[in-house]
Amino acid sequence: MKPLQLIECQTNIPLQPLKKIEIYSFFDPFCKDSWELKCILRKLQIEYNQYIEIKHILLPTLRILTKCQAQSTTEDDNIALAYKAAELQGRKKASMFLRSLQNETMTKNDIITRDLLMQSAEKARLDLDTYAEDIRSTHVTNSLKIDQHIAREMEVTMSPTLVFFNENYEDDGLKVEGVQPYAIYTYIINELIEMDIEKELPPTIFDYITQHELVSETELEIIYEWPKKILDRELKKLKLMSKIEEVCYNENKYWRKKE
Repeated sequence: MKPLQLIECQTNIPLQPLKKIEIYSFFDPFCKDSWELKCILRKLQIEYNQYIEIKHILLPTLRILTKCQAQSTTEDDNIALAYKAAELQGRKKASMFLRSLQNETMTKNDIITRDLLMQSAEKARLDLDTYAEDIRSTHVTNSLKIDQHIAREMEVTMSPTLVFFNENYEDDGLKVEGVQPYAIYTYIINELIEMDIEKELPPTIFDYITQHELVSETELEIIYEWPKKILDRELKKLKLMSKIEEVCYNENKYWRKKE
């Protein structure tokens, strides 16, 4: 785990007054820590959904963009361009696109191909014709340039990094680098909101697995914070009812809804 760094983050970006805490999540699609932080962000979204809004930004450093370009043969299989093309159809769909892509690549170590990106786009319910057109357009390259500007303004140089802003857009943000204990993030949210917060409870395990298609056992441990024996018992119960099935990749255990 990387050391905690809380840094005042000045920015000249004209953010609008927010009704929620806005969290900028800078990630590297090739970084394991970025995917680990994803589980924590999902838990934050469940418990603090009415108080936070998360914006995922592919960290557009030269190293990351060079790697995105190196693993691709054309614009069609460049993950940086693909993600920005998906984002043009909305943050929610872009998040679904990224989740689907991650489910495939992180579990099977697949190489990112055009077919894999198109499958993820279809699962995210993107307009495929628009997506195929956008990925080759100047819109996505311009959008990446904007992300580069945001990263420079916030002095973000490593992945993953979260930057928190409260509803007073004139205040400095708080920057947290690396993956930190969950309590660190909840403490920041409570400090920025400065009011009593009623946390939401997570959905049932079956509903959570259904919603996210493929879920690691580690993620379920983070979301539910149950003793391992209780979690194992609930998963076994759903498996015996033929509602979910176990999938193992690279010695890691995952669960998905049984078709």
